[in-house]
Amino acid sequence: MRLALSLTCAAATTLAGTIAAQDSLVFCMDGDEVTLDNASGLVEAGLIRQDETAIVTPGPGAYSAAPFHTMNLQWGYLGDADGDGRVCDSSSGGPGDDTDAVFVKRFPASPAGSVTPREVFLSKEGNAGFDTSTFEDGDVFRYASQGALEVFVTEAMLLDAIGAPTGDVDVDAICQTDQGDLFLSFADTETLPGGSSEDGDIIFIPASAITYDASFNVSAIASGTAEVVLTEDDVIAFTANSLMLTSVGGTPSTSIDTTALELDPAGGTFTSPTTLGTYPNIWFAWSGFSNDGAVLSTAGGGSLASLNGALLASDVATTGAQLGLTPDSTGLGGLMGMALVPGGSNPLTVENHPTSLITSSTILWSRQEVSGATPGSPVVFFTTLGAAGAGVVPPAIGLPGFGGVVYGNLTPYLLGTVNADAGGYAGNVFTLPTVLVGSAAHLMMQAFDFAAFSFGEPAPIQFL
Repeated sequence: MRLALSLTCAAATTLAGTIAAQDSLVFCMDGDEVTLDNASGLVEAGLIRQDETAIVTPGPGAYSAAPFHTMNLQWGYLGDADGDGRVCDSSSGGPGDDTDAVFVKRFPASPAGSVTPREVFLSKEGNAGFDTSTFEDGDVFRYASQGALEVFVTEAMLLDAIGAPTGDVDVDAICQTDQGDLFLSFADTETLPGGSSEDGDIIFIPASAITYDASFNVSAIASGTAEVVLTEDDVIAFTANSLMLTSVGGTPSTSIDTTALELDPAGGTFTSPTTLGTYPNIWFAWSGFSNDGAVLSTAGGGSLASLNGALLASDVATTGAQLGLTPDSTGLGGLMGMALVPGGSNPLTVENHPTSLITSSTILWSRQEVSGATPGSPVVFFTTLGAAGAGVVPPAIGLPGFGGVVYGNLTPYLLGTVNADAGGYAGNVFTLPTVLVGSAAHLMMQAFDFAAFSFGEPAPIQFL
């Protein structure tokens, strides 16, 4: 009996360790895509827009992606940074429009435990909604706290790295090694000291050229230290060697724009044909329909990436199911950014449907759609009324004994309670108060998960 109990405990410990070791991928796409489970029929909760990110935890059998950085969440975090009197500027996009890159720090240590949307860095296609006096679309940043950004590396520093003291550079992909080196790809052709860099090239900046501050963000990069380690032709050769095939069983394009990079967790190295140096293996992806959501690795001269034992591409048909997405008749587009994070925790998030901008001509109802709730748990929907005025940032207030925070003020208006389904989804329809139309005020829509005893991420509704 004692031996049996010991074996049972050992097995449970092993299983717990296996579960704890599961990693997730936070990623964004170059077009709007639908999650594999379609959020049980909800609209926004099942839609991953170009300006948003998704999270997926691959494993045995079918698995679905889920929202991570929603456009609503980003407006709620940022507030009225551009001073136009609106917390939410758009009902069809988030701050800065499309998301160009996703990044998680690896130096001096990789994250431990599940991460939240505030801990994952992004780069944006534009600067709409941001304070344009301080923000550039080449910056790599995170929504550190309400109305405040933490910048990992600025566009100006990257211009220094390529030896261009003036100009513009748009980050398409970025990742970091455990030693603090950076791999990047840019959206356009750039001139480097050693020659030009195409949009399919992969660039390397050694840690020896980078100065990190006390928070391990970049404070300076030595001028002209960026170099191409893989040309677009090299990346295409790696892709061909991987034997990856598209959703219709075709071969990928021979003209690509590298748009997503991450360190390969399986380890190993590759040799650069251009510098002849040895570098840690990396994952890569590119934009366009020839990618179909594939993630490949430089390992072995080019191979299919694998996470938690599940392949992230296929040598038969890469359909999007490898990322937990549903393809349409022409398959999927490609990844615009990716980052590995530990754990598989989807954030409890509210999204508004059909719109977040309310005028007198708008249908005065709204459905709040929740993802990431505890399956079967009661989900309480509520809202708080925010102030009108330029530069308003909704406060975030923590309550003792509760997980998460309340966004807005501490006078909530209860909207209803719905039990989450088996996928952790719930929806609640709310009739909007007509008295607020034209007021320029905003509501902060939110949810509370009883089982987790935690508040979720916000979704502002702006009255115009």
